[in-house]
Amino acid sequence: MEKESIDLRDLILKIREQKGVDTNLALEFDCLIETDDVKPLVKVINYAINYVNQLTDQPLHISLNASMRGITISFMAFTASMDFPAINPKVNEALVPYNAVLEQKSEPGKYAQLLINFKE
Repeated sequence: MEKESIDLRDLILKIREQKGVDTNLALEFDCLIETDDVKPLVKVINYAINYVNQLTDQPLHISLNASMRGITISFMAFTASMDFPAINPKVNEALVPYNAVLEQKSEPGKYAQLLINFKE
């Protein structure tokens, strides 16, 4: 299969529209990755949205940022929840072809945040 350039901003907008989740977006332009199969990434983005969304009754904040270190997608929401479910280990396995990892940066009772970091 031939590699194609995927615009992460467009991908996030499409997923948001399909899911109908209440979100606030801060998405940079020109955040592109090369891949021959975008489906596993779509599943990981859906997983991150569902994971954070289950912990809050407030809007989800999704941001997309490019830096010298790579591209980061952040999924964050304020939460009163003290118990966060474990992250499925298969998520990081699915991100290997994209040279990316999923990180959890949360504080129970305050906020829940997942980051997908794409390395340059």
